[in-house]
Amino acid sequence: MTNVFLDYRLYHDRAVSLRETMMNLFNRKTSIENFRALDDVSIDIEPGESVAIIGSNGAGKSTTLKILAGIYRPTLGTAVSSGRIASLLDLGVGFHPDLTGEENLMLNGAMLGLGRNDMKALIPEIADFAQLSRFMDTPVKYYSNGMFMRLGFSLATTVDPDILLIDEVLAVGDVGFQEKCYQRIQDFREQGKTIIFVSHDLEAVSKLCNRTVWLHEGRIEMDGGAEDVLSGYLQKASARMKKISTTATPKEWGSREIWFDSVKLRNSDGIPTGIFRKGDGIIIDTVIKSRIPSRVDNVVFGFSIHRADGETVIGTNNLEMNQPLLSITGSLESSIEIDLDIEEPGTYLLGIALTDPEASRDYHWQEFFYPITLIEERKDPPLRLSQAVWKQE
Repeated sequence: MTNVFLDYRLYHDRAVSLRETMMNLFNRKTSIENFRALDDVSIDIEPGESVAIIGSNGAGKSTTLKILAGIYRPTLGTAVSSGRIASLLDLGVGFHPDLTGEENLMLNGAMLGLGRNDMKALIPEIADFAQLSRFMDTPVKYYSNGMFMRLGFSLATTVDPDILLIDEVLAVGDVGFQEKCYQRIQDFREQGKTIIFVSHDLEAVSKLCNRTVWLHEGRIEMDGGAEDVLSGYLQKASARMKKISTTATPKEWGSREIWFDSVKLRNSDGIPTGIFRKGDGIIIDTVIKSRIPSRVDNVVFGFSIHRADGETVIGTNNLEMNQPLLSITGSLESSIEIDLDIEEPGTYLLGIALTDPEASRDYHWQEFFYPITLIEERKDPPLRLSQAVWKQE
């Protein structure tokens, strides 16, 4: 892509009813603002390169991928690609909710230019890799986010694309499946395929890509070797975090038919604490109560971890992680044990939630609620002397 600009049109309208909306159309009270998502971005990617695109939320990473995928057209500039492109962007994109897993694969195969018989032959391999063989005749509207991701990734990487576009979704799913995904991407690299990877997981970026493009507010901040760019990005992120004097405001909502009656944090040694060293398990002990007289099944228990400014770092739940869902009658004690690799020590905000996604119901949600501090393990000795020089003039 060369000298690409992309502008969005933002409509500001205070109307709260259809009548007010129609009156605003005639009275011209609706204001329009142009928002520049990409500002003169040029990225030249050679066949066989593995390129990561990093940056904070709103930097233009996903927009860049959607231009490369042909979903968006640049306002100015050109974006040209050659070869078959397989994209794994937003979860569920390209899947019709009322069609089964197999029917969606056939539909997507047709859109990728594959014949019916060719796609039929690939379906068993796709289903097996995605661990969804039992669910291929189930409408995908009943799939969890993790199932969506597994099916989408397996489809995108089985149809033998020349270019693979991946946007963050590898963060969904259990650790075992993530390792399978990373291994398949490594296989793609060895086959000389082109990979463009958007992620906040800097360890994965370092492992999978030899080149990194850092976007900031729609412009290229840095483009070069992965280690050099990641080092610059982390230095700026660390400086930005030090300037943040306030944290995101705690938020709480939900029907409270089922609620958190008690929440306590402790480490894996059983010590109540909000400070965790590298290697510590973070354990969230809860007492959950229900006002519903009968037993409630399939309750989803989730957690999220955010930076101090509210940016989400991790978010998952027992449904996405293929863990048992909760069944509650009156009262229940439930805990989550979290094992983290601490790449960036600091203060974070933990949130928890009880939901019923099938009924689109939030029972109890506590976001940005529990501050936790993650620190590196102590070193012994903490410092090593390389050299000391005394001078006298």
